Amino acid sequence: MYLTKEEEKILNGEYGWGLAKAMQVIVSVGDSLNSEKLINIAHAHISGVSYGNIGEPGKKLIKQFADEGIKFSVKTTVNPIGYDTMDYDAIPFTRIDKSYIIGQEEILRSLNKMGADLTLSCTPYYLPNVNEIKKGSSVAWGESNAVVYGNSVLGIKTNREGGPISLMAAIIGKIYYYGLHIEKNRIPEIKYKIHKPEDYEINEVRAGIIGEIISKIHNNDKPPYLEEKLKNDTTIKEFSASLGAAGNLAMVVINGITPIRFDEKEIKETITIDFNDIKKREEELKPNGRPDLIYFGCPHTNKHEIEKIANNLKKINNLKTKIIITTSRKEISKLDRDALNILRSKDVKLISDTCLIVSPFGYKGLNIVTNSYKAYFYLTKRGIKVSLISIDNLEEVLRL
Repeated sequence: MYLTKEEEKILNGEYGWGLAKAMQVIVSVGDSLNSEKLINIAHAHISGVSYGNIGEPGKKLIKQFADEGIKFSVKTTVNPIGYDTMDYDAIPFTRIDKSYIIGQEEILRSLNKMGADLTLSCTPYYLPNVNEIKKGSSVAWGESNAVVYGNSVLGIKTNREGGPISLMAAIIGKIYYYGLHIEKNRIPEIKYKIHKPEDYEINEVRAGIIGEIISKIHNNDKPPYLEEKLKNDTTIKEFSASLGAAGNLAMVVINGITPIRFDEKEIKETITIDFNDIKKREEELKPNGRPDLIYFGCPHTNKHEIEKIANNLKKINNLKTKIIITTSRKEISKLDRDALNILRSKDVKLISDTCLIVSPFGYKGLNIVTNSYKAYFYLTKRGIKVSLISIDNLEEVLRL
């Protein structure tokens, strides 16, 4: 790999242990990928900051950087942790040990000392400063849904980086020139068409199922091209999240959404997905009986989604099932007062800083309903029964 003189000085330790260590990691990984050089990044989003995920080794590494006085070189945001920092008992069916909180707080102090914005959200793309990143800019993002959304909707460039890589990239402000940072690697070669009646609507649950199907059959290094036009941000977000959860895709070209130009001649194959296959899977995943919990917010909900949930609850007089919503504090601050009053009157809990899949949530045999394929994918691995329903169909499940 070619390094500039300045990069060589960093690597050789002339600017201290911390920068040298971070540079060493990035260069080693870049070399293994046959990357020709390093490039500057405009932003970093660090995943893998939950104490439950990284434990003592991760905590010690981050603390070591912070104690050395290392600062992040670019604006850096941070993924959710395992609990709400203002209400440790916010998540139902979950117990947070004191030792867990002590370990997590140490991690947060270290990240804050290094200059991170402790957003504690998996949807950095909703933050104002992230939306200011210019299209075509390279970033280093962890968090699979954010990576897919960033590449596919915002038109920024990132590979699917793990937590340690996004941490190191944030420190030196650089990443290896590889994969989706290279323009030609962003041009699709396989198109996916949805064969369906005109009145068959692709909501966020169906979009998640489409993501599952594409993840299983896509066998090309280039991103898939979805010809279907997805109607709103919730649908696009859940589609992005399912692609990242069910497979290892980091980008999809969505018709009318992804800011990229390419010649249809680049398409080498067209694959048709029949709506009957989507319907069959949707039937398999639909609720059967009253759930123990209804959950929205994987990825974190935005203002529009929360207000839509509130509006759908207006007609429900006797809410018998607990509803929780995970979101960022930023989105809660934007909420309409009427929506907040409705949610409070229905005892719906707005939970920040966390997400069920990175928390110690759940016991085997629990029955929950969500609109998130990603939540389904990860929570079922814990022995939890998960079914899917769109926000638009919330009233149906509440009447079970």
